[in-house]
Amino acid sequence: MEKYVFYSKEISVNIYPKASVTAAEKKRLSEEGFQKIGFETHAKDEAEAMEQYLTHFKENTEALEDYAKDIAFSSLIFNGGRFLF
Repeated sequence: MEKYVFYSKEISVNIYPKASVTAAEKKRLSEEGFQKIGFETHAKDEAEAMEQYLTHFKENTEALEDYAKDIAFSSLIFNGGRFLF
């Protein structure tokens, strides 16, 4: 299995085998406006790597939504309570 890295620009996500991303390739991607995503994965091919990335992205999005709900509810209780008294 090969290790894959991800680069994004706006809504585009590019997948590369980590071993193939040279310093020159990193520079070219940067000049084109791509940024490295902080996620790497081992996969048998690019399709499996993309599946793993999408699963990771979905899990993080759900966790962030849950966190935002918890913070909003806590803020309502702790900050809203002072207006009642």
